[in-house]
Amino acid sequence: MIQKLQIQDFTAFKQADLTFSPGLNVIIGENGTGKTHLLKLGYLFCTAWSDLMKSGRVLGKQRTEEHLAARLQELFKPLRIGNLSRSDGNGKTTVSAEIAGSIPAIHIHMAHEQTGKDLPEQMPWKIQFSSRNKNKIMAEVLPDDAAVNAFVPSSVYIPTKEIISFFQGFREVARKYSLQFDATYLDLADSLALPELKDRPQLLYNQIQGLSETIGGTVVLKNGQFFLKSSNKKEQEINLAAEGLRKIATLLHLINNGSLEQGGTLFWDEPESNLNPRLVKLVARTLYSLAAEGVQVILATHSLFLLREFEILGHQREFKETGRCFFSMDKTEDGVIAQQSDILEEIDPIVMLDESLLQSDRYLEEV
Repeated sequence: MIQKLQIQDFTAFKQADLTFSPGLNVIIGENGTGKTHLLKLGYLFCTAWSDLMKSGRVLGKQRTEEHLAARLQELFKPLRIGNLSRSDGNGKTTVSAEIAGSIPAIHIHMAHEQTGKDLPEQMPWKIQFSSRNKNKIMAEVLPDDAAVNAFVPSSVYIPTKEIISFFQGFREVARKYSLQFDATYLDLADSLALPELKDRPQLLYNQIQGLSETIGGTVVLKNGQFFLKSSNKKEQEINLAAEGLRKIATLLHLINNGSLEQGGTLFWDEPESNLNPRLVKLVARTLYSLAAEGVQVILATHSLFLLREFEILGHQREFKETGRCFFSMDKTEDGVIAQQSDILEEIDPIVMLDESLLQSDRYLEEV
C-alpha cells in the first residue's frame, strides 16, 4: 500500500504532498483537478516492485527507468513523457512515493495462538523528467536496498468504464493492437481473468452474500466470457445486465478470485458512476468493509451522496477504528492545491456540497 506521494510540477499540480491512510481515502474536486492522475501515480508505484521482480533479476537502475517510463506512457497515454510536465512550471518534474512492503517471516506458534506478522520493508521511489523528455525518465531513488524476497501485496485499479461486458477477447486485442484504452483496463482484465479461489475467501465473508443477491446470482467465467448464474442454475450473459450491476459483478469477482487482498490497495475512479442510490449505499459499505479488513482503498468521486454515506458509516461501531482520509483538490492560478484531513468538514472547498446548496436555493426561489 502507498503511504506518501509527493509531486512537483506534474500535470495540473505545482506541488502536492499527500499522506494516505491505510484504510479509506477519498479524493474530491472539480473536473480537471488531477484526481485520476493521483490514482494512476499511486497505482504506478504500488505495482512497480512486483512488476520489476517478476523476472527474478536484481533491481537495476537502467531497467527500472525503462520500465517506469513505459508504464507512465501506458497509464497516461501522452504523446511524449515531457507532456506530463506542468506547462507553466520550470520544466522539471519530480514525483516520489513511499510504499509499504514486507518480508516473509517464519512464525512458530501454538495451535491456539495467532500467527505473527511479516517484517515491514519500506519501498522508496523518486523519479524525475523534464518537459523536453520524449520517452525517458531518471530514477533518483530506488528501493534497491530492499530484500530480494520482499513483496508488495497486489493492487487493483478499477477505471470509470466497466470492461467485464466486453472482456471476451479484449486482452488479446489490446496486446496486439494500439488502442485508446490506457493500461488500467488491460491490467484489470488480467485480474478478472483469474479464476475463483478454491476455498472461499475470508475477506468480506459477510459482504459477499449481499453483493451476490444484488446482481441476482454469482459471477461465472466460462470460455473467456462472463455470465451471471442465478440460484436456479440459469446463466445469463453479463453484457445483458445493467451497467451498474456489471460494476458490482466486477467487484465481487475480484474479491472471490483473491485479487483484492489484505495489505493491497484498491484504486477506483468514480465508483458511483451509473449506480443508483441503493447501489451506491452497497458499494460504500463494501469499500468501508474492505478498508476495515486491511485493504487500502483510494477512490476519486464527484458524488455528494457517496460522501455522505461514508460519513454515516464512519460513525457506526464497526468502522469507528478504521482509518480514513479525505483529500480536496482546488484549482488556482498557481496550479491545483491539495488539502487533506480525516474529518470531511475540515477540508475546503467541497464543490459538490457548494453546488448542492446553491441548487437548493434556486429550487426554493423558483418553486
